[in-house]
Amino acid sequence: MRMRSVQHRLTQPVRRSAVPVLSGSGRGLRVRFGESTLIRALKTVEGRVEKAILGELAEGQVFYDVGANIGWYSLLAARAVGPAGRVLAFEPSLSNASLAQHNAAVNRFGNVTVVCAALTDQDGWMTFLDKGNLQGRLDKDDFDAQAEWRAKREQRVHGRTPVAVARLDSWLEQTGEPAPDVVKIDVEGAELGVLRGMAETIGRSGPTLVIELHRTNGEVADFLDGAGYEHATIEFAVPTRDAPPLAHVLARPAS
Repeated sequence: MRMRSVQHRLTQPVRRSAVPVLSGSGRGLRVRFGESTLIRALKTVEGRVEKAILGELAEGQVFYDVGANIGWYSLLAARAVGPAGRVLAFEPSLSNASLAQHNAAVNRFGNVTVVCAALTDQDGWMTFLDKGNLQGRLDKDDFDAQAEWRAKREQRVHGRTPVAVARLDSWLEQTGEPAPDVVKIDVEGAELGVLRGMAETIGRSGPTLVIELHRTNGEVADFLDGAGYEHATIEFAVPTRDAPPLAHVLARPAS
């Protein structure tokens, strides 16, 4: 822990600057990483996930990045969909949303819009738990087993912040923004709430979904089955219900 703290302190000057990405899908981008991992500038971290997302995108399409963090996947998608496409990046952390906006501007991606809000299954305001740059999430349980598991864990919370929340269904109705073709969801255990809040959009538009699981396997699989989606893990040759934590699921409407 102490070594990581020292390393983090020594890399602060680099973290405050937009550094060039030297390899992988992001090669050629300039990214300000903030408190996020710097390793992406040097090597690929989630290669199979990146390949899966980029394989679903084409010029002119619309990508929604739910839980965008500093906007890494938003940047990859912005380049893939081109000027005629759109990227909507949803990120409730103000500091991360600011970095996502900065990164889009540095790379001259005018097709990226950052929305400083969280998506879930209700509209209004909720409490966001700051548990570190990559682990913040809404203070909300979407099913009983999740509540029991969280109650047993030691919750190291750095801060609590009120954030705007919305159902994607109502947000689309109110804003008139285009429905997504592809949605990436990485919300630290709050993925079921996101799915519930976009049920109408899923039924109407049938976007491809890439979802990171956080002990939500069964509930996410049940939702996808009920929505008529085919789904499988990206990194592991196991069904969605058997996937380990942090596995990603690729889901499409059943043909």
